[in-house]
Amino acid sequence: MNFFRTLGALIACAGGFAAFPLPSPAAAPDRVAQVLTAARAALGGPALERVKTLELRGTATIGGISGTAGSWEEVGGVRFSESYDTPPLGGDGYDGTDVWNRDGSGLVWVDGGQTGRTQEISQAFASNYALWGRERGGAAVAWIGIKSAGGRAYDVLSVTAPHAALPFELWFDRSSHLPVRFVQTIGSTTTVTTFSKYRAFDGLMIPYANHTESNDGNSSDVAVTSVTANAPEAARHFGKPASDVHDFSIAGDAPSTSVPIDLVDNHVYLSVMLNGKGPYRFIYDTGGANIVDPAVAQEIGASGHGSIQGGGVGSTTESVSFAKVDSMQIGAATIKDQLFGVAPTRMGFGMSGGQPVDGLIGFEVLSRFVTTFDYARGTVVLAMPGNGTSPPPGSDVLAFVLDGRQPQFACGIDGIGAQCTLDTGARDSITLMGPFIAAHPQIVPATMSAVGVNGFGFGGPAFGKLGRIRSVTFGSFTVTNVVGDFTTQQKGALAVPFIAANVGGNIWKRVTLTLDYGKQTMTLTPNASYGQPDAYERAGLFLLNRAGKFVVLDSRPGTPAAQAGIVKGDTITTINGKPVAGMSLQAVRELMYGAPGTTIQLGISGKDGATRNVALTLQDFV
Repeated sequence: MNFFRTLGALIACAGGFAAFPLPSPAAAPDRVAQVLTAARAALGGPALERVKTLELRGTATIGGISGTAGSWEEVGGVRFSESYDTPPLGGDGYDGTDVWNRDGSGLVWVDGGQTGRTQEISQAFASNYALWGRERGGAAVAWIGIKSAGGRAYDVLSVTAPHAALPFELWFDRSSHLPVRFVQTIGSTTTVTTFSKYRAFDGLMIPYANHTESNDGNSSDVAVTSVTANAPEAARHFGKPASDVHDFSIAGDAPSTSVPIDLVDNHVYLSVMLNGKGPYRFIYDTGGANIVDPAVAQEIGASGHGSIQGGGVGSTTESVSFAKVDSMQIGAATIKDQLFGVAPTRMGFGMSGGQPVDGLIGFEVLSRFVTTFDYARGTVVLAMPGNGTSPPPGSDVLAFVLDGRQPQFACGIDGIGAQCTLDTGARDSITLMGPFIAAHPQIVPATMSAVGVNGFGFGGPAFGKLGRIRSVTFGSFTVTNVVGDFTTQQKGALAVPFIAANVGGNIWKRVTLTLDYGKQTMTLTPNASYGQPDAYERAGLFLLNRAGKFVVLDSRPGTPAAQAGIVKGDTITTINGKPVAGMSLQAVRELMYGAPGTTIQLGISGKDGATRNVALTLQDFV
């Protein structure tokens, strides 16, 4: 019923729906049978047995960019494959085992995270008429009532497809009995796809249009222009394609290139050349993708097109367009013809990091080169696949899967086995996800800080409490007495289900970390920092650099900063009698890590322009 499912994975809608009273439990199974029987007849009855496969061709529009799209669907099953020429992807599918994605370069990867698998399998189940397969396709189905929207009433079924972790809703028009709406909520994101313009093809009713919306402001439209049933070549389109990418190299056919890095607030900074211009200062982020600041895009002649809403750690979204970059060079490594998101990194990341941030690199580089983050030596090494050496003594090699585009691995938190994500772009040690905290209240320490700003990125500030976690384990390694961010975010990347925690740079800097996306392995070798105790700043301040001024974004209640009377919106003008002009934000933050009992004299300018002197005495508060 729906093709171009990737749009559904990107976008969703909360909607405002009214529900009628539910029937008694004894009546619900009869209503399921009634709804499905009526829908079967409306969809074409015998045609559901006669039509085994569909090839759909048409047009798609997302974020203001239009293109062509095609889909192969297994009627009564869940297998499918799609191709399209609208960014950011070029295709996706489900072969009955793996959910896979393909980008415009021909790179293919498997999404092993529950979020991506549940989205794709659920949408395939609804689109492929699987509910009218044998034994309802193996799904768990319940009638959940009559709901109304736009002045019309609908019978609504809850459907949990096999191998999907969460149910979706399928809405049936009570007059035509056709399925007209797919609704799925995963975490704080709700996807709503509306099917319309049904027409009969070979006796089977097919929606020739669908519209998808989201509660983050994104939307898409798909229109079918041609249909083919039971094509003899259909079976070969249901398999996962081989990855076929040849756009990367290292000069002189060298096996690797070593690039110097700066570690600032546990973020990895390095130099990147774009279209032969630069160098530009980028963050290398395993939780991120190719992103470039609009000013840089203009400088290198890469025009942005379209617009979608991109999310991150904060509660809001930011507009992202897409631009083609002819070449990206990192050391002696080059990648050609790359798609970049265009978003204001200089303003957001630069303001919070106090460093020039011209852009981010992540998945696109990591998926091509075997990458070693050697924090102790201050280098990143990019190696061609297949040129690896044996792990050093004392190393551990762990498997990971990709949760979307981010590594996900088995971890332990206070002895509880879980799944964590690996994020070199996070400044802290570990952020506990809201659903995991709710499901495991025993991990919450008795003593915690008040809610405050614990991070800043796409979507703005991220809020949470701080507390000590007894242990974090991964493979044979254990880090004890870890400062944990117990997020209070209800939206964004920190409110997702299925993942227990996001492990950040303050953990990874203790090891040499090698990531091989082809083999899906991570090799960890402890360095001299491995056994160091986990420390946190002792002031309770989160500062931003706004046009050279150090402005207080947050003064956490109950901390030395709050007790000294420092409030949000204050600006620090002097430190120990010296003007802050010429100082870096990193240098100021390092002062806040001073020994307990250290007193720092601050000159403060309030939001009203009044000035005052403040004595800030550092103390542990977590």
